[in-house]
Amino acid sequence: MDQACARFDRYLKRRFGQSSTPNHYLNDLKIFTKIVGNKEPESTTSKDIDTFVEKQLAECLSVATINRRLASIRSFFEFLAAENPDRPWPNPVVPSRHRLKRGSRLPRDVSDEDIAKIIAVLKSARDRAMFGLMIGAGLRVGEVASLQLVNIEEPIDSHQMAKLIVCGKGGQERVVWLTHALWDALQDWLRERPAVEFDAVFLNWRGKPISVNGIEYVLAQYCQKAGVTLSCHRLRHTFARRLVENGMSVDSLAKLLGHRQLQTTQRYIDGADPTVRSDFAMAMQRLETILIKDNELVTASVPKPFAKPQPRKAQPQGLEKLRRELAMFPPEAAAYVDAYLSWRWPNWRAQTAMRLGRNFLSILKRIWKWLNENQEIKNWEDIHRPDVEAWLEARHQTGVSNVTIQNELVHLRCFLRFLEERDHLIDSEIFRIQIPRKTVNPLPRHLSEADYRWLELNILQATKNDSYDARFDRACFLMLAHTGIRLSEFLDLRLEDLDLGSGYAAVRHSKQDRDRVVYLSPQLKNALQNYLQIRPDLPEEDRIFVLNGRSPSTRTIQRRLAIFGQQAGVVVSPHILRHTFATRLLNQGIPIHSLRKLLGHKRLDTTQVYARVYDETLYQQFQDAMSRLEIIDIEPSVPGIIKEPEPVFAG
Repeated sequence: MDQACARFDRYLKRRFGQSSTPNHYLNDLKIFTKIVGNKEPESTTSKDIDTFVEKQLAECLSVATINRRLASIRSFFEFLAAENPDRPWPNPVVPSRHRLKRGSRLPRDVSDEDIAKIIAVLKSARDRAMFGLMIGAGLRVGEVASLQLVNIEEPIDSHQMAKLIVCGKGGQERVVWLTHALWDALQDWLRERPAVEFDAVFLNWRGKPISVNGIEYVLAQYCQKAGVTLSCHRLRHTFARRLVENGMSVDSLAKLLGHRQLQTTQRYIDGADPTVRSDFAMAMQRLETILIKDNELVTASVPKPFAKPQPRKAQPQGLEKLRRELAMFPPEAAAYVDAYLSWRWPNWRAQTAMRLGRNFLSILKRIWKWLNENQEIKNWEDIHRPDVEAWLEARHQTGVSNVTIQNELVHLRCFLRFLEERDHLIDSEIFRIQIPRKTVNPLPRHLSEADYRWLELNILQATKNDSYDARFDRACFLMLAHTGIRLSEFLDLRLEDLDLGSGYAAVRHSKQDRDRVVYLSPQLKNALQNYLQIRPDLPEEDRIFVLNGRSPSTRTIQRRLAIFGQQAGVVVSPHILRHTFATRLLNQGIPIHSLRKLLGHKRLDTTQVYARVYDETLYQQFQDAMSRLEIIDIEPSVPGIIKEPEPVFAG
């Protein structure tokens, strides 16, 4: 076990560099070894993991701690399995068996009264600045300890905020702004800071950089004196809660805190969700406006509910066309592919089934050809982990991007998993192969506000006449640009889904077979009314958008939109309009949760990819929130008395 841990340690240091992650992993392994004994890794079983979990529960450890240690142990055994890919070695950590269910917890913020008590007992300028950065800027304790003098950027003039360049978790840098009061407190410390050889902003009494443990010790002394119980991280939670209560959006707060996932930020502010509060107040207000007339309740008219049409599934004729492309596979291998396509086909939308099916076949043909020529594979059951690893290496050597390799590997594993679940002998080691990470994280593909306005102006000018094509193009553009729907959803919109009177439309059977509602702007409603007045009445075609007597193809819409873009000097596509829709709404202050529902996303992280918060917007939101917040002066003239903050001027 010791030798395996040493190899795992070297691997972690290669992967994570100088971060503290390797130490945490190895500490978890030491605890595991102490409980189950220093046995050989090959002899470790799921029962040993059961014993470990039971011992941890007996020590009253939190669910989060136990699950984190299980993740470390599982990663260790996955590493050992990757060292010996030719030998079957099941991981003893089975998430469905061992992972504990974690309940929902409210954020660990601190009341403003307790913050005032701590502020009142802070003695030195160093401590007022040090803890002020946690309370008023949301820095982690490690970020405060590692802050360097070169990370401080003074304001250009008295109307601007000072700026810090903070290096957070994973070496991720972000910008943090300081209010005038907090900047003054930091300046007070910098004037007192002794001239030493170290560049760290905060020093201990020996004149050396203060450590995380040193900061926590200082806070513990102040807490004892003030009669409160809190930690450095709870100060960060409090900062997040106060900003959200004063109007900052969750997505902007995530960027300010340095979070990569919005779910992390949401956990910080779940106890102070302004959206829930606002929705509740509005609902109560509507209840109070119910009128009573002649002893009968009279309420506002409710839009008629949408009909429930039958699911629009792909037609079997398309599947027959795909089956003709299976000739390159041997008969037995082709039969497996045919079975997979037959299983997936009913769940695909009519508008996208052929594209998805052909994309899958194209990937599978490419993989099969390489494996057949280089590894002499004759059937899918002959594939083993080294074969797939060799294929991945070949793709990498030919310069294929990680995004493409990732997509191909996911399709292959889905297909092989399908065969495994039907009792075919598939090498389970294939599913342990790590999916390549994206080498870059590109910015969202959206148009700038100036480019979008110029494009819209050009299209509206070009479609001013009353011809069918003009009304069709205007309605198509505005439907894509003002609702953010996907092109496949756009082409599948039916007349029964549209309610112009109420101003919204139903989007049916979107990704993962979810329905949603999109709302129509006045400009879009007008364009749709004008188009529908001259739309031909076709008994066999109930889709809203019809061209030359039938529903247009995806290429037709893309081509017509691209022509308008060329005329305006703008590169545009339906999906770029979807990104632009998200970005424009987000920068106008729409809550990310509402935007998620409009776009039809299941996860907030997906919405965050589509929508980009401009730095100017984030800066303005931070200033507005801090100006409304009753900032606790970090240097009150009388202990326990809070002075009024100085006004924060717009930069």
